[in-house]
Amino acid sequence: MKKSLLGAILVFALIITPIDTKAASTCSYKEQAELNEIANHVKANYEIVDIFDGMTLNFENGTGIATEEESYIKGFKISLLNITDDIYVTVSNDYNSEVRTFYKKDTVDGVASFESKISDVFVNYQIEVHSNKYTCIGEVYSKISLRTPVFNPYSNLEVCENNSSFYYCQQFISSENISSNEFYERLGKFKVEKEDERKEEERSQTIVEKIKQFYIKNKLVIYAVIIVVIVSGVATTVILIKKRRSRVL
Repeated sequence: MKKSLLGAILVFALIITPIDTKAASTCSYKEQAELNEIANHVKANYEIVDIFDGMTLNFENGTGIATEEESYIKGFKISLLNITDDIYVTVSNDYNSEVRTFYKKDTVDGVASFESKISDVFVNYQIEVHSNKYTCIGEVYSKISLRTPVFNPYSNLEVCENNSSFYYCQQFISSENISSNEFYERLGKFKVEKEDERKEEERSQTIVEKIKQFYIKNKLVIYAVIIVVIVSGVATTVILIKKRRSRVL
């Protein structure tokens, strides 16, 4: 009785418990292997570009008459490489609900690209490569993550003009920004380190220059010493060889 009751409970639990299983692919193993190979060649990257942002009026042209000019802002060009007829790619992000889809026909030589003006926050892109052939069209065969950097407001400070190699003076950064106090504190340390490097480089150059000047002034003496050493070495070697031969005889 207890066994039958326990069995009934187990069966009931199996019925009400959801089973999370991934559906098997409708493509054969050979077809899946082919699609995996194609999908693994898909790459994604970004570059910082100037993006057209409409027309603006310029009142500072010296003529007293406003002129209409093109306006550009810094943004990103995101590119997806190696898209073929056998696959298609979808791109979503954590900033909005927009989903882009790219087929081979949307590319130039297998490269699809789009621009983004979102530069005030980090944006994480999720790129999925889907099958576009056989009986498993739509199945995902590869996933790629891409994160774009964020604009760094400190890069516009005048102090950054002479410290462009300082990380927090770069126009775009890939880490969270820091407070103003921490910025100036780190910049101060950076300047000290750069000054120490400059002084060390000057010392090294001074030593090299001294050696060079010493050589120029004394090269005849140096050559003479080298010749004497070589001659003495040869003479010593000859004497040793003669002594060895005389002992053998």
